[in-house]
Amino acid sequence: MEPATADTLDSVAAEMKISRSDLIQRVLREWLETNAYLPVRSIDEESETDGSA
Repeated sequence: MEPATADTLDSVAAEMKISRSDLIQRVLREWLETNAYLPVRSIDEESETDGSA
């Protein structure tokens, strides 16, 4: 991995307070969902979630 990419991943992971590995997994999953390689996760409208939608 290029040093600039690694540094950026480390910075974003620290800002989000997650591990670099978790960040890579999130980014990859979202990319795969966005590009229709994985089905999009659905949110149950009746369930309570953290934050707002």
